[in-house]
Amino acid sequence: MYAYVFEGKRYDGGNKLGFLEATVEFSRSGYNLRGGVYKLS
Repeated sequence: MYAYVFEGKRYDGGNKLGFLEATVEFSRSGYNLRGGVYKLS
């Protein structure tokens, strides 16, 4: 059996809402994508 201690936020990529949340969060964290995402908000 293997285990991994995970620190951070988890997203459910198995459904459309979870995938969208992960995509938006990732784009907000990147410097080159941040401006375009905040314009949409």
